[in-house]
Amino acid sequence: MSWACNFTEDAQKDLEALPRAIQKRVARVVDSMETDPFQGDVKALVGPEWKGVFWRRMGSYRLLFTADHARKAVFVVRILIRSERTYGL
Repeated sequence: MSWACNFTEDAQKDLEALPRAIQKRVARVVDSMETDPFQGDVKALVGPEWKGVFWRRMGSYRLLFTADHARKAVFVVRILIRSERTYGL
């Protein structure tokens, strides 16, 4: 069964601010997440404030998402370039 991928308002703004080539890469990654959101370089974030949030690496960018296993839905929370401040939001 496939997963539904949705973007939060913040993630949509992040996506629109990215260069066109990175937007295409995000689209390919999100398409592949519809089959299995946990394939590839995916890790859970650590700490109580990050409970249930995962990141997927896309080169120097990170796609932060949550997953609702019961509804087979993925919610992309943010799309960020990796830096020292990435998870300090």
